[in-house]
This record gives sequence, C-alpha cells and structure tokens, in this order.
Amino acid sequence: MVSLRECVDLLIKNNLLYRESQLQAQGSVAQLQQTKSLQLPQLGFNAGQNLNFGRSIDRFTNSYIDQLYNTNYVGVGFQVPLFQGFQIQHQVQQGIALRDAALKNQEAVLNQQIIRLLQAYVQVLATKALYKAAQEQVASSQQQVDRVEKQVAAGTVGQNTLYEIKAQLANDKFDEVTARNNEQLAKLSVFQLMNLQPDNSIMFEPIGDAAGALALVPSAETIYEDATKMFPEIKSGELRLSSFSSQIRAIKANNIPSLNLSGNFGAFYASSNDERSYLKQLDATRNGSISLGLNVPIMGRWQIRPRVAVATAQQQLAENNLNIVKQQLRQAIEQGVQQLAATSDRYAAAQSQVESLQANFRAAESRLAAGTVNIFEYTLAKANLARAEANSIRSRYEYALQRQIIDFYQKGKWEF
Repeated sequence: MVSLRECVDLLIKNNLLYRESQLQAQGSVAQLQQTKSLQLPQLGFNAGQNLNFGRSIDRFTNSYIDQLYNTNYVGVGFQVPLFQGFQIQHQVQQGIALRDAALKNQEAVLNQQIIRLLQAYVQVLATKALYKAAQEQVASSQQQVDRVEKQVAAGTVGQNTLYEIKAQLANDKFDEVTARNNEQLAKLSVFQLMNLQPDNSIMFEPIGDAAGALALVPSAETIYEDATKMFPEIKSGELRLSSFSSQIRAIKANNIPSLNLSGNFGAFYASSNDERSYLKQLDATRNGSISLGLNVPIMGRWQIRPRVAVATAQQQLAENNLNIVKQQLRQAIEQGVQQLAATSDRYAAAQSQVESLQANFRAAESRLAAGTVNIFEYTLAKANLARAEANSIRSRYEYALQRQIIDFYQKGKWEF
C-alpha cells in the first residue's frame, strides 16, 4: 500500500521537470558566485624560457652579440579593481535576485507537479471505486441469472426472461472491463509522474474521508490576497522583475570612470652572461612597479543607450509575465472556489439519488422474484441505480480533490 506522501517523495526524487528546475537553480547559484569573484584581486605567477640566436642585444651590456643563448624570466603580478562605478555591485544584486527567483521557481515547479500527481492519485481512487461498483453490479446480475435459471427449470418463468437477464449481465461485464482499464490508465499516469515503471499490483492508500466536514471557505478574493504573499510563482516573478533594475544600473555604470590598481615584480637570467650564476643574475635583475590606472569613458560607440533600452523592454516583459501569473492564479482560485461549491452540491444530490434508487431497486428485485414485475422494469431500475452510484463515486472524489486544492491555495504549500 503506497500513500500520497510516499508518491510525492518519489516524484521529488525522480520527476525530470522538477530535476530541471533544480539544475537551473544550481546554475544561478554558480553564476552568482562567478559574479562575486569579479570583486576579488587577480594574482598570478609567470615564467618563461627563451632560446635566442642571431644578432641580439645583451641584456647586461646593451651591446650587440651574435651567439646562441637562453634566457629565463620569472615574476608575479596583481590587479585590483578599486572602483568600477559600482557596476560589479549591481551585477551581484542582479545575481542574488535571479538566484532567489530560480529557487522560488523550483518550489513552483514542484507544486505544479504535485497538483498533477494529486489529480492523478485521486483519479486512481475514483476509478478503483468505480471498478469495485462495477464488480458488484456483475455479481448482482449473476445472482439474478442463477435465480432465473432455476425458475426457468421449474417452469415458473419463460426462456425470454433468462435471455434478457443474461444480456444485462453481459452489459455489466462490459462496464466492469471498462472500469478496470480506466483504473489501470489512471495508475499509469501516477507512475509516469513519478518516472517509475508501471506496476498494477501496487495499491494506493485512500486520502481520507471525502465527506468530512468542511470549514467555512473564505471568499476567492481573500484567498487570492493571501496567495500573492506566499505563492512561489509570484515571488519568482517579482524577483526576476527586480533583477532588471540592477541590470540597468550595471549597464549605465559603463559611463562612469573606473580606477584600477596593478603591480608586478620579476627578474631574469641570461646564459650569455657567464660571469654570474643563476641566482646572482636574478638578484641583480629584480625589478617591480605599481600602477594606478584611470579610465574615463568618452564615447563607447553609442552602445550603452541601446543596451539600456533592451533591458528596459525585457523589464516590461517580465512585469507583464508577472501580471499574467497573477491573473492565472486569481482565475484558478475563483474556479476552485466555484468548483468546490458545485462538487459539494453534486455530491449531496448524488447521495440522495443513490438512497432513493436503492430503495426502488430493492422493491423491483423483490417484485421480480415474486413474478409481479417484468424484466424491463427491473433492468431499468438496476441501470438507474448503477448510474447513480457511479455519479456518487465521481462526485465524492471530485469533492475530495477540490478540498485539497482549496486547502493548498489557503496555505500556499502542501501538507499531508
């Protein structure tokens, strides 16, 4: 027996769409670390080995020589960005917003997959109940066939009655096969969401009493106002929108002067100077420098303004996408509240219908046994009861599903 909680755990582990959102979040974290690293100094060691031949200048005497010799250079250097017009800081702020947006999107994708899993899971329970009801109909019809066969053998009823009862049994068996196939298809959907091989031997645990008492549901407007403060889809959209402000400021920072500090220190050796050893030459040729560089942008091929315009257009698109997400959330909540009320009414009506038709069928069954009702009236009563029981089962699980969804909208997360 597998519970809904266990199915969700398997979905979190195996679902590829959720895995994709996790990888996107990991990528945004790495991108932020890369941007932060731009604030750090650059420090490096370099060395070189050269082979010289032909006419060249002796590094020690500055006179021309014509011989084969080698040189070796070693040194260290550093560069520190002192001021970049706060460009890197704005890029870091943009990266933080994008990272948080990706993490919220990860939550949103998980919620979407859980909704699909919940719908499929409830469908499994509903089709299972319908299959059980179909089996009961077959058993009931089989009992009637056995009874009528005895009556035919006793000569109390005609052969036509037996044929019609068997026709009803055949119809019920067809419905039973259809219900079994529907249950298997519903199970397949659950296994596909969990990215597992289908196993029809696995049973799914009920999610509770669908007919339980329901607390007073707030209005759709109240639920929506609370949802906009909690739902990760909204938070992700807001964070992506805010990232463009930092991006635009980072682009404009290219018009601000920048200041960099750099330095180097090194020494060299040349085999052409055979009077000094390697270490003595390095000691004699050591030198270094420290530089402070100022760059004042005067004309940058008119690239900053178009880049700002592009980022502004993307910002407006992100704002529109956020409004679309809010609109979709509002509509989903409004539909959910309306469907909850509708499924509640259908469930109550279906229960009442079943109770009435059960009494009618029992009466028709008794009259058939007594020979006071024809087979057509009995078949009609049985078909009406089967239809009512199927409606009751469907409405029961539709009601259970809508209760779960409304509870999700109210809390902003799934609780099992």
